[in-house]
Amino acid sequence: MKVSPSILLLAMVFASPALADPICSKLAWPLDKERALLQGTTQQVPSGATLETLPAGAMTFLLKPGAQITLPHASQKPTDPTKFAGFANLPAPDAGDFLISLSSEAWIDVIQDGALASSSAHTGDANCPGLSKSVRFTLVNKPLTLQISNSPVAQIEVVITPAH
Repeated sequence: MKVSPSILLLAMVFASPALADPICSKLAWPLDKERALLQGTTQQVPSGATLETLPAGAMTFLLKPGAQITLPHASQKPTDPTKFAGFANLPAPDAGDFLISLSSEAWIDVIQDGALASSSAHTGDANCPGLSKSVRFTLVNKPLTLQISNSPVAQIEVVITPAH
């Protein structure tokens, strides 16, 4: 019996779990650029640092144990003292929507003009290699403080990109 090539292709797609359930399939929007940046060369940023320019690529935040750090602004989520936290002061971005994406699970707070910026959307996939979550913020053209808390790891890669 001769089997048509299109029938054979359909059978392979439905029989293969890898093809039926692609990597990072739980993300609400494409983050291929952010994944690539997070897995590329990073600039190390110790907690408490003030950067003169926004990095073009990813940053590796060097966090401290939650019990040993005081964040400059109260977080929207209470800090777990058994996990890691840190912050950095960053220069003013152009006004607009930005994605802040992380390599590992953690909480993100953005402070501008002394107040917490509200996120407008978020997405994540614990099974996505190199990218755990991404949060969309509308930022103004003023300096900001980026706080990371409740991280299970002491170093976390962070990338800030214009929303797409």
